[in-house]
Amino acid sequence: MFWSRWMQWFRLISKAKFIFACIYLAFFQPSIAAAYEINRADVTEENGIFQIRVTAIFDAPAEYIREVLTDYTHIYRLSSSIIESEILPSRRTGDTQIRTKVLACASVFCREVERVDAVRTLASGDLQADIVPELSEFRSGQATWRITPMDDRSKLVYEATLEPDFYIPPVVGIPVIGNSLKKEFIATFERLERIASINARRDWTEDFTVARVDDAEARPPCEKNSTQAQNEP
Repeated sequence: MFWSRWMQWFRLISKAKFIFACIYLAFFQPSIAAAYEINRADVTEENGIFQIRVTAIFDAPAEYIREVLTDYTHIYRLSSSIIESEILPSRRTGDTQIRTKVLACASVFCREVERVDAVRTLASGDLQADIVPELSEFRSGQATWRITPMDDRSKLVYEATLEPDFYIPPVVGIPVIGNSLKKEFIATFERLERIASINARRDWTEDFTVARVDDAEARPPCEKNSTQAQNEP
């Protein structure tokens, strides 16, 4: 009897500690919520070609925004729709060829879509990406990321055209696809700002060193999302 009552009290105290911890995390942990501002988000369609323009102000310096966008090994962090990603051998000097498999969903329609982009950094520091049609499920596509410094903040203008080469059921409708694309890009911008702002807040020191870890511990959580993991024995 004594043992049974003691176990009941122990469980009650443990449960109380757990609830307190949840309350503490919910109300007292430092906030790292995104502070970006979407000034414009337009998606239009004409003759099967989608045109996208998104303008945003980020609470992070331009170099950190550019750093996240060019971290091609971890490009999957920018969208939950990216289910696979890898860096392919480039066909042209100065280009980085990125293959992604994206789960494209609009209303009740979902499809896994392959695309390969040839990405390059322009002399201005802006980024340009061209879809490689023969390796993609798109007839054509091009995107430009224009990044402008604003002291400790930055402005990003994203402009793109996208021409799918796969069947879209008529019941889905172009407006539904347009709204889904808009939501996807807004979510991507939120992730971009979050990662860039966290990187900008890091207090690196000159004597900072990385502890040595075993190869098994250094592996990424998903091998499909890392070219390095694919090359390791």
